[in-house]
Amino acid sequence: MSQTRTTRPTKRQLGQFYTPPRLARHIVAELALTAQTTVLEPSAGNGAFVMPLIERFMSLHRGGESQRLRKVLNENLFAVEIDPTAHAELLQAIEQRWGPLPDSHNLVCGDFFVTDFDSATSSDSLFGGVRRFDLIVGNPPFGGTIEPRIQDQLDGRYGGRDGLKIKKETYSFFIVRSVEMLNPAGRVRFICSDTFLTIPTMKGLREFLLNRGRVSVKTIEREFDETSQPMVLLDFELTGHSDQVEIDGRLLRRDTINLTGNCSWQITESLGHFFRGPKLGDLMVASSGMTIGRNDLFVREIIDGAVVESYKFIFRNEPITLKRELERARLGYLSDAVKAKIAAQEKRGETRRTVDAVPLPSPVSIQLPHPHYRYYNKACSDILYAQPRHAIFWRDDGDAVITFKKSGNWYLRGVGGQPFFKREGLTWQLISPTLNARYLPPGYILDSGAPCAFLREGIDRDELWFVLGWCLTPLCTRILKDVLNHTRNIQSKDFERLPYPFWVHAEKKAEAIRRCRKLVETAEQMHITQQRSDPEIAQLIECYAPPADFAITTT
Repeated sequence: MSQTRTTRPTKRQLGQFYTPPRLARHIVAELALTAQTTVLEPSAGNGAFVMPLIERFMSLHRGGESQRLRKVLNENLFAVEIDPTAHAELLQAIEQRWGPLPDSHNLVCGDFFVTDFDSATSSDSLFGGVRRFDLIVGNPPFGGTIEPRIQDQLDGRYGGRDGLKIKKETYSFFIVRSVEMLNPAGRVRFICSDTFLTIPTMKGLREFLLNRGRVSVKTIEREFDETSQPMVLLDFELTGHSDQVEIDGRLLRRDTINLTGNCSWQITESLGHFFRGPKLGDLMVASSGMTIGRNDLFVREIIDGAVVESYKFIFRNEPITLKRELERARLGYLSDAVKAKIAAQEKRGETRRTVDAVPLPSPVSIQLPHPHYRYYNKACSDILYAQPRHAIFWRDDGDAVITFKKSGNWYLRGVGGQPFFKREGLTWQLISPTLNARYLPPGYILDSGAPCAFLREGIDRDELWFVLGWCLTPLCTRILKDVLNHTRNIQSKDFERLPYPFWVHAEKKAEAIRRCRKLVETAEQMHITQQRSDPEIAQLIECYAPPADFAITTT
């Protein structure tokens, strides 16, 4: 990570993407308000929603303007904004429009997660705010930083529902808390990133919403200048367990949603038929690789069968200090108990093994293969097969790399994918609009930018070729991107949830296996790169076409 969330510019750290006033006014205009309705805006910003809400409520009360404003800000409208500058702009805008604020009001400058709305002040209690609301509306922060001192406590409070994980993300925690602050039949109307519709890490949030009420989602046309991320309007009503969700006017049954394995809200009835059989995860296990953090120290480009080594690696024991551990810690935060433990280690003079990369006086050319180097599986857009392009220093089974990671920052210490190092399998680009799958020969060390999949024990090796060919089909990419994860990421769990092509008859399956294996062998021997437009690839893809009566036979 080149920039941690706690050191980002303020707007990014707070997840601020201000709502265009025109859009906010349109959303507020659709709300059914009465003089008794209570509304909360938990991320008020500088007032995109608050201003039209005040206008609506002012028209529902009688009396002078100051009298009506006092009634609205004390009985109808509650708002929270964490940014003092935005909060001050909000108060100023209200005063410019309606005159001086009343002596008391419910427009709080504070953190939504720790605000007690009954007293309209920040509470010493972490989870204050017993008041419930008829409506909660707004644009919760997307990708913002959760206060490090309470992050783990918030995760304990909101990080799980109904036995499923709720992703530790500002807008998902906002949604959970807001839903649980509603009166019976109350509604939440939030502008959200559309990522929550399909990505696996938001499965728990989708299930949480369906378990508690009616859900409707509408795509928002391009309105935001500050982000290119597609946005949607989430409309939730607290009515109890629901068996369907409405997406852009299309009703989607929950039994179809459940076929996907990740509770995707982008499945369709027609694509649902492909999920009525085995999944790739039944035959293969997928895994990410490792993040080194300093590829320049250990990873080398292969040129003419050789790599150039510029370092020697020297191991040493580094004193453990509280200062250094705070620098390495997640979000720069350690609990008092952990700090006390580290302080005791420092007092005892304990050390940690670490490694230094010392520049060589003159770089050395090393011909491959070499016992101190292994091929390294960096991502590329090639399909079927790619010649090795990078190698990693791997002397003593990667001792220098693994030691460097264990002594690095918190997000580097684990060695992702280590049990699968050197195994034969499939691999693909993590970030890509299409599934660019290729054969992974045995012997490679795995990089996090190129997830991999490996046959489970007892599965025939021919399935490797059959699955590889299936991954190259437009249908496979369509199912992946439309249903399982419509972002640019292609995670290992996305791969495992893909349908296995059970509809392919035995003769076509044998042909697909033969064609795919031959294409890989040719690419490896002839040092060529195949394209999807090649006739041989087109012939391979034809093997996976579903029969004309497929929808009928799988119903």
